[in-house]
Amino acid sequence: MQEPIRTVLSNGCILIAQRVKNAPLVSLYSFLRVGAFREEPEKVGSVNLMAQTLRRGTQTKTAQEIDDNLEKRGAELGFSASHEGVSVYLSCLPQDYEDCASLLAEILCHPTFPENEVEKQKLRILNTLKEALTRPEEVSYRLFLSLSYPNNHPFHFPSDGTPESISNLMRSDILRAYQKALSPKRAIFAIVGDLEPQNLIDTFAKFLSDWEATDESEEDEIPQASFPEKLRREEVKLPDKFQTWITMGHKGLRRTDKRFYAANIMTTILGSAWGRLFTEIRDNQGLAYAVNASLQAGLGEGPFVIRMGVNPQDVDRAIDSVTAELKKIRTEPPNSDEVEDAKNYLLGRLVLSMETTSGIAAMLVSCELYKLGLDYPQRAKSFYEVITAEKVKEVAFEILCPDRMAIAIAGP
Repeated sequence: MQEPIRTVLSNGCILIAQRVKNAPLVSLYSFLRVGAFREEPEKVGSVNLMAQTLRRGTQTKTAQEIDDNLEKRGAELGFSASHEGVSVYLSCLPQDYEDCASLLAEILCHPTFPENEVEKQKLRILNTLKEALTRPEEVSYRLFLSLSYPNNHPFHFPSDGTPESISNLMRSDILRAYQKALSPKRAIFAIVGDLEPQNLIDTFAKFLSDWEATDESEEDEIPQASFPEKLRREEVKLPDKFQTWITMGHKGLRRTDKRFYAANIMTTILGSAWGRLFTEIRDNQGLAYAVNASLQAGLGEGPFVIRMGVNPQDVDRAIDSVTAELKKIRTEPPNSDEVEDAKNYLLGRLVLSMETTSGIAAMLVSCELYKLGLDYPQRAKSFYEVITAEKVKEVAFEILCPDRMAIAIAGP
């Protein structure tokens, strides 16, 4: 595998490319930071709707023509949105890369957002939300976000919006989201396949030459979050369900925080399939059908979150058991075997994530996004091997606050 190369276009767009010999597909992954754009509460979901409607028409092609163009080449193209930005994924055969790159550039630079396509995507999202809001795990997570982050923080609302906000969105809102949230100066593209890296970059770059920034405002860092002033617990009743889902936790940290590696080990010790929560709450006490913990560290302080599905009569016992485990890891260092197992697990997952061209492309974007260096996969071990059990306890004490958690419950 050749070393990746990187270039910055005159419009600020960053292109990274890497050759993988004998790879059957070329994969492109991109992340476009939304920058200073902040959705108004009544417009939440506008960026997601914009992302879903991007490929539904350009100045020269209808949505059907775009679909046909991709289908005849067996190519895949998708867009998604999160609180922090818009992701793009393209996969195609090497011989089709130039045509697919041209099509993607046209979609990014010259979308038209036809009124009828905006309405179709609104209906599709509304139907998806309607179904999601019948599931306890989804209801509890959305409630958790609203309890964990203040209503002036972008993480307070779900990134895909609410039925009320989506229903009220107009085409003008989608145009504003496109003009304000998408900019070449905040775009990172990584392209991986069995073609010369410079060829991968030059081919795509020539199609992006007329993509100009429509929003010249300076990029704004996602605001700092804080813990709730006190423990917050709320419940939503879903009478027709048999299982209760609990989502609990609070704000976590940014991926660029120097404590990330110790915090990642801590979360793995707690929340992996062999971790303390699974062993104690599911296996030993039989209180949960499923339980896991995650640290959603990104550009902002994404949440440290524990999710579990329990029998409705076991809700309080399960919450008490989780709280006890959080307090324990804040005051008692984990044993050396737990720390080593967590390190091996995390490093193993990193290797497995890069077994495909799409996985390598996603990793290269992360390396650029978080300023890790494009050689981060080769250096990752050095960041983890220096973490001791005492360091894990120290970071757990700093970032966990069991007495000021948000606890969201949804079930019968």
